[in-house]
Amino acid sequence: MTGTTKRAVLWLIVLLVFIALLFLASALTEGDKIQGIAPIIITIIGALAVFVVYLFTASNAAWEIGTRQVVYMAIGAALYGVFNYIFNTIPMPSVSQVALRPSICIPVFFGYVFGPVVGFFTGAVGNILGDFMTGWGVYPAWDVGNGLIGFVPGLVMLFVDKKRSLNFLTILVAAFVLITAVLIWINPQVPGPWTGELEDFSFWAWAFIVGGVVVVALRFILERFSVDLAAVNLWGTLGIIAGIGFAALADIWVNGYSFATAIIGEFAPAAGPNILNSMILTPILLAAYQAIQSRTGR
Repeated sequence: MTGTTKRAVLWLIVLLVFIALLFLASALTEGDKIQGIAPIIITIIGALAVFVVYLFTASNAAWEIGTRQVVYMAIGAALYGVFNYIFNTIPMPSVSQVALRPSICIPVFFGYVFGPVVGFFTGAVGNILGDFMTGWGVYPAWDVGNGLIGFVPGLVMLFVDKKRSLNFLTILVAAFVLITAVLIWINPQVPGPWTGELEDFSFWAWAFIVGGVVVVALRFILERFSVDLAAVNLWGTLGIIAGIGFAALADIWVNGYSFATAIIGEFAPAAGPNILNSMILTPILLAAYQAIQSRTGR
């Protein structure tokens, strides 16, 4: 078995373990369970998407899965699950169950440092664990979305020179932030999917603009100290946009949300605070990790 084939098999095993845990949690939870075909198809789409990314870059060492990576998967998922359980009690104004999550830095950090497979497992399984312990139940689209939050920062390993990706990432993140803000300004009020009452989310347009400006500014400030500190901020922000965006758009099908409700009433209140928490906490976590690595000579 070649190295590429072995990695493909191991990556498939990781995805199958995630799916098995998803259905196990659904069977055991007293909260919401997997119902209907939509959540299953959404899960399959998400798993296929990340595996396709692997197939196009299969020869890269970023996809290595060994004992070390398995240990980091377990540690990351456990940490993310426990901290999500703690912070799930702090809700954010949204049309759905959106909580304040300083813990978002965990999948971003684990993905960026240990690779996309570790990042995906940390985010996806950690989210399953946190929601299960909270008693909320199982939400496959959000579990996949949290997996993407760890997966995307891990893609930095595909670049030989991390610095060369910064300019493109800066433009991409700024574009996504601006588009979200404009969508909210155009239609700041959306009906709640369960009550039908109009809710005003205009605050999040300004929150996204301010957050986007800070992320871009931090890129140039942190780059003076370390390319990694600048890169983890941008990759983390992109991961949050991709992951929360996937989950919110999936709710158009899963929960019957309108596009406006999904983006303005769910994506913005979830992604905005997560971006803020990530851009503050992840560089701190990464700097502490690098300091420990330098002291131990690893």
